[in-house]
Amino acid sequence: MAKYALLIGVSEYQSSEINPLDGVVKDIEAMQRVLQNSEIGGFDEVKFLLNPDSITMQSEIEQLFMEKCQKDDIVMLYFSGHGYRHEDGNLFFITHNTQINPQGLPRIATAVDAKFIHERYMSRSKSQRQVLILDCCFSGAFAESMGAKKLVALNINDEIAQQLGDEGRAVLTSSTATQQSFEDSGGGVYTRYLIEGLETGVADTDNDGVITVDELHKYAKRKVQEAKPAMKPEIFAVREGYTIRIAKAQVGDPQLEYRKEVEGCIRNGRVSVVGRRVLNRRQRELGLQPEVAVAIEEEVLKPFREFEESLREYEQALAEASEEEPILSDGTREDLKRFQQILKLRDEDIAPIHQRLISPQPTSTTDTILQKPTSTPTPRQTSPDGDDLSSEKGIDYTKLRDLLKAGQWKQADYETYLVMLQVVGREKDDWIREKELLNFPCTDLRTIDHLWVKYSNGRFGFSVQKEIYLSVGGKPDGKYDEEAWEKLGDRVGWRNGITWIDYDKVTFETSAPSGHLPANGGGRGVVSRVSSLTSRLVKCNI
Repeated sequence: MAKYALLIGVSEYQSSEINPLDGVVKDIEAMQRVLQNSEIGGFDEVKFLLNPDSITMQSEIEQLFMEKCQKDDIVMLYFSGHGYRHEDGNLFFITHNTQINPQGLPRIATAVDAKFIHERYMSRSKSQRQVLILDCCFSGAFAESMGAKKLVALNINDEIAQQLGDEGRAVLTSSTATQQSFEDSGGGVYTRYLIEGLETGVADTDNDGVITVDELHKYAKRKVQEAKPAMKPEIFAVREGYTIRIAKAQVGDPQLEYRKEVEGCIRNGRVSVVGRRVLNRRQRELGLQPEVAVAIEEEVLKPFREFEESLREYEQALAEASEEEPILSDGTREDLKRFQQILKLRDEDIAPIHQRLISPQPTSTTDTILQKPTSTPTPRQTSPDGDDLSSEKGIDYTKLRDLLKAGQWKQADYETYLVMLQVVGREKDDWIREKELLNFPCTDLRTIDHLWVKYSNGRFGFSVQKEIYLSVGGKPDGKYDEEAWEKLGDRVGWRNGITWIDYDKVTFETSAPSGHLPANGGGRGVVSRVSSLTSRLVKCNI
């Protein structure tokens, strides 16, 4: 029973047409440090492979999965570098010797085929606990090739499961199948927060002294999206892969406890007024010096500061462009769109900036934010607490906000059912049809989900349920998938063995499993159509 890791980083390339990645080495060194630390990762062996050619890289991966490990071992493969998504949808890892063809595309014969790694090595490996972490562009494409694969069911040794987690495979990706990832001057953003979650122990959200794959990914994803909201890290699991135990975390450490308090007191990128009182009290109780507490707060707030800086950069660019061109040309609009993508900002992030600085004007571009709207934009409705309560249908979400803020989860669940009926024009005791859900207004869906996620500290919400549904093999295609639906029910506590629980058995406490709420107020047509809801959430970029 051992833990092995192979860390592969490609930062330099023989071809001058491939951009070097200066932060990769820093990523690998930091990951190696936390995994080797006996008080954190406790891995028995962590191998560092920098700038390999395609043959060497494939050979080392083969040794990791096929020669070194045994059934009860945890095996981790981490890759940081460039990823290339072929026109057939398959992902390839760009290596030191990858060549570029006359069309300016990588020659796949000189890259490493991710699908081959999965089918040839991972699926045939003795290890029944495998973790793959990909910090590269289009990394989500890897999971598309493994979605239907199942590990061979073996008897689980309970003692081993308690130490290592259940058997399975988990793939953590810094981006979706169609999305570029992001590297700043310090390395990959996703890797940065994976390491932070491990090194500080803050990813141990249930305070049991252990960090699972699922806990680690959720922490890193949340922090990434605080800084770069357009980025969409994903997790895909086969069987119980999300329960694999990656690292240990200290329990009762004053600085860690304070850090978790800070994380829970942030509202809209700031420590709330009441939160400040909570933190002042906790600082005294934990015996922390003021300078230590301030340093922790600054570190927790850093992603929000990065986001604000990105908004300022975009606003400055738009202001300068508008001053030079009162009516923006198509070329300038394309440049702005590219700058938005580099800053990893969503359309809804920059919409208020456009509303402040420029008025709608004709354009031939197809970009939503940069073209003249075909209808009157929905006014942004902000509550005194800074909550966005916007609605395309004129729905008042104040009551839902107040119930969630007060922790009245059952009443909030029923109110969610009522407001969603109002959005689609139906009355109390009715239910939402699949077609209505597939076309549910994005603004309203985003408002409802944001309120649930915010006031449950990320524990409840439609987007939380969506992530779990995708992680158990569900697809955002709107089609009913019985197997994924049942796995979701098991994960979020809607099933008891093989039986679905009645509404009166729903747990309206934060002790409930992640994703347990909302449960649709006892009504039909939303929770039972998770596939349709997931499809709409993906299309709405939620």
